[in-house]
Amino acid sequence: MVKSKINIGLIGYGYWGNNILRKIIEQKYSDKIVVCDVNSSRIEMLNSTFFRVETTVSYEDILNDQEIDAVIIATPTSTHFDLAKASLINDKHVLVEKPLCTSLSEIEELISIAKAKRLVLMVDHVFLYNPVVRLLKEYMTRDFFGSINYIDATRINLGIYQNDVNVLWDLACHDISIVNYLIEERPNEVRAVGRINPNHGVEDIAYLFLYYVSGLLVQINSSWASPVKMRKMIIGGEKRMIIYDDIESTNKLVIYDYEHSTSPDDKSSKLIDYRLGDITIPKYELSEALKNVIDEFYNCILSNKKPVADGYNAMEVVSILEAAQESLKLNGLKLPLSWK
Repeated sequence: MVKSKINIGLIGYGYWGNNILRKIIEQKYSDKIVVCDVNSSRIEMLNSTFFRVETTVSYEDILNDQEIDAVIIATPTSTHFDLAKASLINDKHVLVEKPLCTSLSEIEELISIAKAKRLVLMVDHVFLYNPVVRLLKEYMTRDFFGSINYIDATRINLGIYQNDVNVLWDLACHDISIVNYLIEERPNEVRAVGRINPNHGVEDIAYLFLYYVSGLLVQINSSWASPVKMRKMIIGGEKRMIIYDDIESTNKLVIYDYEHSTSPDDKSSKLIDYRLGDITIPKYELSEALKNVIDEFYNCILSNKKPVADGYNAMEVVSILEAAQESLKLNGLKLPLSWK
């Protein structure tokens, strides 16, 4: 029988879990909703706020509930694999907060289980569902920028330190997923340098460099130790350059046309003169990325479709992060990347 409604369990009711719950409640295909968190005070607060929602402090209550069709996991990264595997084994479709796992072998195992049981496995790479990023992808597919020369991404803030991953897994993960979405080519080398915070034992500042056979260079700056919050990406193409600023409330995209000319300086060199031309601020769809994530998860379950941010998408992101982690250990050594 084809289902028209979904019974869903949410494991983890922290900051992001709270945002997810609101979107689940708003989703027209939601039926039974069960939320789990080991923090009983959070559960008490939830019970006083959302009367439609069932609650528990044991995730096993959700896994053992045969009425539950799908599980969303919004817990610390170190718990993702075990919870996702248990959910799939118990015949639940799964959406996991990024990153899906911290090793390729774990992701491969989850993909194998999901495929065998014909279940949806999806990761919350939320920016792939951001309307601005999707407009950027449209520009890329119609050669709006020409060949891309560089991408410079900055994602910094005075942030919440994670206990089980460093700043690359927490913040750079977003920018890697965006770059992989926009660029068909995959990097062949990676290099990362960073600083370990002595009070927390993990890197809170890191710079990641991705190198491509085409000559494209990607730099990603991530920090939990900045006095200002920035979410900015600059894309330089042979025809145009663009600034994507996610902090801006209205003008998130600014496109710069430019031209350059060369003139002789002396017998051994030339002067290159770059001149900016028209500046364009394009219109884009107004929709919330997290809502789009939840909508896609439901639609994939009900229509047996493949999500954009599936297990294979997660593998590509984690492949880069694993290599970057190794580069950090080797004091910024440039390491090769291979792709299956």
